[in-house]
Amino acid sequence: MTNIKRLFRYIKGRYHLFFLSISMVIIVQILGFLTPLLVKVILDDYLLGIEAPWAEVNYVDSETVNFYNQNYKQVKNLDENETHGKIVTIIIHNAGYYFVEDEVIDGQRVFSADKLKVTTSDGEQYEYDIYKLSKKAVFDFYAPISTSLIFMIVVLFFKSIVVIVATYVQHLSVGRMINYIARDVRTDCMRSIERLPISFFEDIPAGKLSSYVTNDINGFITLYQQMVNVLTGAVLSFTFAYVGMFYLDPKLALLSFLAYPFIFIWIYFYLKRLRKTAEKVNESRSLLTAKVNEIINGINILQIFNFKKQTIKEYNEINEQFTDEQLKEVRLHITSGWNMIGIIRGLILVAIIMYFGIRELTIVGITISAGLIYAYYEYLTKIVEPVNIVFTQVSAFEHAMVQINRASSIIEGPMEDYTQEKIARFQGSIKFDNVWFAYHKKDYVLKGVSFQIEPGQFVGLVGHTGSGKSSLMNLLLRFYDLSDRHSGKIYVDGVDISTLPKRTYRTHIGIVLQEPVLFKGTIASNIRFGSKDITDQQIETVLKEIGGDRLLEKYSLGIHQPITRAGVNMSSGEKQIISIARALVHNPSILIMDEATSHIDTETEALIQNALKVASQNRTVIVIAHRLSTIYRADKIIVLDHGLKVEEGTHEELVKKGGAYANMYHSQRAGAFFGKEKVA
Repeated sequence: MTNIKRLFRYIKGRYHLFFLSISMVIIVQILGFLTPLLVKVILDDYLLGIEAPWAEVNYVDSETVNFYNQNYKQVKNLDENETHGKIVTIIIHNAGYYFVEDEVIDGQRVFSADKLKVTTSDGEQYEYDIYKLSKKAVFDFYAPISTSLIFMIVVLFFKSIVVIVATYVQHLSVGRMINYIARDVRTDCMRSIERLPISFFEDIPAGKLSSYVTNDINGFITLYQQMVNVLTGAVLSFTFAYVGMFYLDPKLALLSFLAYPFIFIWIYFYLKRLRKTAEKVNESRSLLTAKVNEIINGINILQIFNFKKQTIKEYNEINEQFTDEQLKEVRLHITSGWNMIGIIRGLILVAIIMYFGIRELTIVGITISAGLIYAYYEYLTKIVEPVNIVFTQVSAFEHAMVQINRASSIIEGPMEDYTQEKIARFQGSIKFDNVWFAYHKKDYVLKGVSFQIEPGQFVGLVGHTGSGKSSLMNLLLRFYDLSDRHSGKIYVDGVDISTLPKRTYRTHIGIVLQEPVLFKGTIASNIRFGSKDITDQQIETVLKEIGGDRLLEKYSLGIHQPITRAGVNMSSGEKQIISIARALVHNPSILIMDEATSHIDTETEALIQNALKVASQNRTVIVIAHRLSTIYRADKIIVLDHGLKVEEGTHEELVKKGGAYANMYHSQRAGAFFGKEKVA
């Protein structure tokens, strides 16, 4: 899916704002097209139009001027074939107005005190007597056009008001749209994160992923702004400018096309370099965000171990890399980007002056007015503006493309099947049949594991670190799926779990993790998590059953005691009790406890031992344990070693067998993990 299509997915349903913005841009550009023509008319036809030849007439009307008892009217306002007297001219020089009793020939003018000498392009010279006009006489000569001049100035003023209003409406509609887009993209990102497979999160640091959701959604905003404000404006500016140029001087308009091959080559190589730089800048920014996130989350460890110097050194290296990439981008802009536009503007001005200057000097009968030069320069500037936009905004555009791709990697990532159907509660039978599994190709962490768990059994999974215990549970919870038919099968109640939608399948499975995960809220909201139908009474009952009375007694607000971010105001034992209560209150038929006692004290372990007794009633319980004291009463213990199932049996059977389990038991007993209790 292209990024434009991705953007329009979020514009859908709000096309009224989109078309309102485009309409305002069109209005602004049309008025921008008319402005040079209006100014040209004001300059050439009115302010400087007084220099057009005047004819002596013998009547008076609204277009005549009385000067020394003679009536004068501009030749351009005479009727066709109308007879008239002598021709006179008004000359403007150094802010002064001069009366000449003759028609002044076009050419190079030289003024003296009361004389005007004109040299034509052919070298012929003419001399005229000139008389400086008084202020009243100047106003009299402007009187016939004063009404029209005032009208044109008022039109120009109201044009400016309309542009201001249209620009305001456009910015307002764009602002509303980009806020809606940002909100919807953030929402889609979070919805997708909840449905992405666990494998997606393995290769992307949490801080980097946060950057995708918080920073990279700005790519959609930038693209929309550029599409409405920049692209549409640039295209219209370019189009209207050429309409104006062909209207004023078609020859120069055609000559301007000769520059485009050079401009396109320039833009091509500029964009090619910029795209690579933009990718590196965005990647460096994400790494910087990830590092900051890592430092904040581990600040207590950093302070305890006095690892600040090394951390700052690592941060500075990433920060330096980010700065270097940004400086490369700045250098690129300066050397071959927007800084070159100033040179182009200067060359355009020189080219216009030379073009019209040469025509004025070499072509007889050609008069170049100030208004014409102004209008043409304005239109050529509007043609350069799209090129200017490319160089000033393309950096933001390239960054937007990269950001949209990164944010879309979440939104369009490989989603899990989240269909939820009502199914009967599992009885709790579990079967692993010749299961092979690798996180990375050929690097198997489980090798042909097979075992059977009967409904209602309490089963312990033990083994040294890296033996495959957690991988077994990841497969049972379907955080990962078996890759192909040669990887074996996992059955629950005789049904291949891969045939069920994941959300449906997990409805009757609960889990308590080694590191309890709590969210900001209350004890009740964390236990009720995922189900609004659970009452406060049910929560309190579960807590009491598993020995969590002390939570109710310790806090005056009971289950409504606030929990801060990540539960930092709770002890490890309290967090684990809340986690167990959360799992049990949903009444799962299969409960998995992953190293639930590894980080707690002996007293809290006793509470969890009691909780296990409660948890084992009417459900299958699988406990992954490092401390054997947690599972020695299990109905069955499965021992893993380097991805292989090496032993299976009860505590007593495995101790008597004298294998891997017995070695672990004796080493832990010597280390006092079992306390004073005699278990074998």
